[in-house]
Amino acid sequence: MRVLPSSLPRLLLAVAIMCLPVAGSSQTPTQAAKTDGKSFGTVLQPGAMSASTTAPNAANLPNYVANPAEASYYASPTTLEPAAAAQAPGSVGYRAVTQSLANRATFPTSEIDATVATGKAVNADPYSYVSGFSAGGAQGTCVPIPSAAISPGTYEQTCNSGYVQDPGAGPQTCQVTLDHQFQMVHKYECSELNAATNGTDDCATFAGYYPGTCTYTGSRPGACLLFFGPPSFGCAEPGEPVTQLSCSSLVPGGTLLSSENAYVGSTVNDSACATWKADANCTPDPDVCTDSTPVTRIVSGVAITQPCWAWDRTYQCTGPLVPMSDCSELDALGCTFLREQCITEELPCLTVDRVYACPIPPVPATNQQICDADVYCINGECDTIDRTPNTEFKDALVALNSISQAGKEFDENTLEIFKGNRLTCSKTIFGLTNCCVPRGFPLLGGCNGEDQILKDQREQGLCTYVGTYCDQKFLGICLRKKEAHCCFVSKISRILQEQGRPQIGKPWGDPKTEQCAGFTITEFQQLDLSLMDFSEVYAEFTEAAQIPADLDVIAEMQAKIAAFYAANGP
Repeated sequence: MRVLPSSLPRLLLAVAIMCLPVAGSSQTPTQAAKTDGKSFGTVLQPGAMSASTTAPNAANLPNYVANPAEASYYASPTTLEPAAAAQAPGSVGYRAVTQSLANRATFPTSEIDATVATGKAVNADPYSYVSGFSAGGAQGTCVPIPSAAISPGTYEQTCNSGYVQDPGAGPQTCQVTLDHQFQMVHKYECSELNAATNGTDDCATFAGYYPGTCTYTGSRPGACLLFFGPPSFGCAEPGEPVTQLSCSSLVPGGTLLSSENAYVGSTVNDSACATWKADANCTPDPDVCTDSTPVTRIVSGVAITQPCWAWDRTYQCTGPLVPMSDCSELDALGCTFLREQCITEELPCLTVDRVYACPIPPVPATNQQICDADVYCINGECDTIDRTPNTEFKDALVALNSISQAGKEFDENTLEIFKGNRLTCSKTIFGLTNCCVPRGFPLLGGCNGEDQILKDQREQGLCTYVGTYCDQKFLGICLRKKEAHCCFVSKISRILQEQGRPQIGKPWGDPKTEQCAGFTITEFQQLDLSLMDFSEVYAEFTEAAQIPADLDVIAEMQAKIAAFYAANGP
């Protein structure tokens, strides 16, 4: 039905008359409505009771079937689910529910938080914002609404839990030397057949000592048995060679030729280190030579050559393992635990890296006001005009900027889009040097230029945390770790990488080797931008269009309303 402008006042008057209490009745409209409801329920009650106590049949229950085919599911319930799945696409109700869920409006968390904060402020002192407002609204009267600082999102930050080695006794140094072994050696000679001719002992004398006590050291020619005569002289028949023996002890019956002190060898003497050598909590460092010149020395009358004659040995002695954690700082920042991983290869794991989602330091919200023209009151009930931004306009802007950014970041050499730059920072586990501080915190001493670049780009929201790996460890405990980040040219590039990779099955690689590769043209074409959340960058583009609230426009509208009533009557 179309309502002509001239009939609008009469229609509103009729509706108002319908809502007035009946003349002569002491009941209010609300009480009258309740009375009518009870009367209507009384009329329906007998029929409802009869229906609930009567067995269903084809006569009193529409579409009633005595033995429906669906009864078979009682005997075979496992077939119910696949049958329902097969029928679901053709069901009107199913399509209505799924389409409703798919098309349901969504709102960024930051906008919800800002709206709730504003509502609480107005609710705490409503009269300061709405008192005195009338149906027409007085020009130029606006009341500021307290703004709340809202975090624009979160970022990933790490901390550690695990164990540290109690320092215990600390490093201990002792000296290692050489012990030289000497032995008296007794010289003998013997012959097997011609001992008398050779003037030696019979080798049978040494039968019980060779080999063993006596060792063979060489031989010399024996006495000549036959010479030949002039014109030249020589031995025509050499005698039996004489065997030369060295014995570690005297041989009874043997003819001792000589005895001498001989060098046998050298052994390491680390008795000065016995205390720490026996301690399971002490681990030796490599020995350091402290005496190497000269290499040849006379010891007990014997020349001995050694490359080194003495060493210093240092033991790193520690106490028991002590549990430790530095995650309390992130808890204080309001961070939420996400996951954890072991960053050492040994089992059991002694150093765990914990990943938290931390709120980005908040920024002040845009100043807002409630103006008279924004509040309409009827019969003491006031309502505020909702000037909700057009989120579709924002999404369109983001999509256009994404396409524009793709053209700017296209690499003709690698044919990639949105390629990142790998940057790392380091942190000593439970130590003082931390170059991977949370956003909003200053770097400490010991950090380098790359650490500062990474920090600056993280502050701008350009980096994605890839993972952590151990850079230095001792006895299964990680002493220093490195965080790997991929940093991009813009926030849009980062968001596309973070939310686009899961869509096409392209996860981040090992933190030690990840090089922050971009998307190929084919991969970028597979991305569904409508499924991505760009709320973090909405503020960086033109604000969504909204109904103008300038006072001159409001005055013009009020003038038109007044002219309408003047022409058509009250």
